[in-house]
Amino acid sequence: MKYGALLVLVAAPAAALAQPAPDAAPAAQPPPMMMSATRATFVSTSEEQWDVYLDRQPVCSTPCTVGVLPVQFVALRTQETNPIRLDVGHMPEGDLMVSAKPLSNGLYATGITFTALSGMAAVTGITLTAVGCSTDHPTMCHAGIITGVAGGLGLYGSIYLMRKALPRASIGPARPYVAGTQVGLAGRF
Repeated sequence: MKYGALLVLVAAPAAALAQPAPDAAPAAQPPPMMMSATRATFVSTSEEQWDVYLDRQPVCSTPCTVGVLPVQFVALRTQETNPIRLDVGHMPEGDLMVSAKPLSNGLYATGITFTALSGMAAVTGITLTAVGCSTDHPTMCHAGIITGVAGGLGLYGSIYLMRKALPRASIGPARPYVAGTQVGLAGRF
């Protein structure tokens, strides 16, 4: 019985090809919606190369130009032992330049160091303020307020430094240019 069903399936396409064409022409159907692709040029702002991924599939390494459909998700990944992944997302239409900036190690280390130091200043300021203002030591109270405010501002600035040091991708328009014998794309890095 299994073989009989197999023969029917194999013979069915041949029988379908042998049938005559119908007399009435089918109604004209509109062409399928064509998605316009984005032409994206991927570059790195440093000597470090990034791998470009479309829907979790590697496509190329920077610098490169790729056609990207609006439904495809774009991500960038460094070529390191412990890679960093940047999710770019879905691309708008047009000619675009995507530039990837790696982690700024010096800025990040500075932010971490200043976060530790200013955090200690904020905690010391809170302690001095609590002890000095609750007892009869106005000098300790004023020193605690000054130290706490300075530590809090330093903590805010340190966290800002760490956030600024993180890797990021920026998307901007790519404008073709011709200058003498050179042809290329101009964008903002």
